[in-house]
Amino acid sequence: MTDVVIEKEALLRLLNVIGGDPEDLQELLEDFEETTPGTLQEMKDAAANEDLTALRISSHSLKANGRDFGAVALADACAQLEQACREGTVSDPVAEVHAISEELSRARVALSEFTL
Repeated sequence: MTDVVIEKEALLRLLNVIGGDPEDLQELLEDFEETTPGTLQEMKDAAANEDLTALRISSHSLKANGRDFGAVALADACAQLEQACREGTVSDPVAEVHAISEELSRARVALSEFTL
């Protein structure tokens, strides 16, 4: 995993895409904060049931959200798990999701401290 938790440039690109209003960016950050626990729970449930299809789908979703907000390590971890699910090579899905959970926690803290 990388030491970079949040790439500020990604957040600035997102801000530009949504029209440059910091309040709109804040709303998106709040939405990320509200929705990611549900996605993570979906991943945990899928991992516990060894449902690689559901795990791949939820990993993809969290990867996309992570990339949008510049959460590099989170997105990378999700991308690796998504690919392993696609290939059927996930050796320990519960451990993989636990590692992603750790990265999500780091990203959520970093995003909560983000200022323009």
